[in-house]
Amino acid sequence: MTTFKIRNLSKIYGTKESQVVALDNITLDIPKNRFIVVLGESGSGKSTLLNLIGCMDKPSSGKILFEGKDLTKLSKTQMTEFRKNKIGFVFQSYNLLPDLSALENVEFSTELVNKMKMDAEQALVSVGLKDRITHFPGELSGGEQQRVSIARAIVKKPEILLCDEPTGALDFETGIKILEVLKEIQSDTKNTIIFITHNKEIARIADTVIRLRSGKILSIEENLSPLTPKEVEW
Repeated sequence: MTTFKIRNLSKIYGTKESQVVALDNITLDIPKNRFIVVLGESGSGKSTLLNLIGCMDKPSSGKILFEGKDLTKLSKTQMTEFRKNKIGFVFQSYNLLPDLSALENVEFSTELVNKMKMDAEQALVSVGLKDRITHFPGELSGGEQQRVSIARAIVKKPEILLCDEPTGALDFETGIKILEVLKEIQSDTKNTIIFITHNKEIARIADTVIRLRSGKILSIEENLSPLTPKEVEW
């Protein structure tokens, strides 16, 4: 089964005189219930692909099919509803509200959702922050803040979790802990995680690795024996 069917997808920025082709006519299926790494250097198109899948932007051409529905045809309101109820986002920057506690940051996310969601405290416990729920962002380490942002994303019980370099600003040990949290979430919830990175070693924990270069698909590889995060070094 597939989560997304992407067909002839292109994204071009700028005018004819100064066009930048961020994605160049790519076609792929994204499997369901998998940990997927999109691997590529800066400028390869991986963030653009994530933004299009997450309905944060529209392509210049092509289709993104989700459960038979073409997301590229959605109105702005429909795109917002799709993001709220189907997608969880985790970014390199934590984007926490500084005047709210960890628990309040996660609870704020639940107020935006029109469906059954996880208990906010349960979400924080699931990412290992049972004893930090009343702390404010300024009282948390970078890794702990990233865990709050993950809890904020999963509290909505999203079908797809989109992760844009979430370990990029963290040291190695903390990055491994974040990868462990994400892998455990994917195993427990059976959702789809799409994790973009330039780090080739992180790709070794994925079920599927999609390699991008200059807006094109370089390769799509199934990893029959993914490593655990603890087995990865960079």
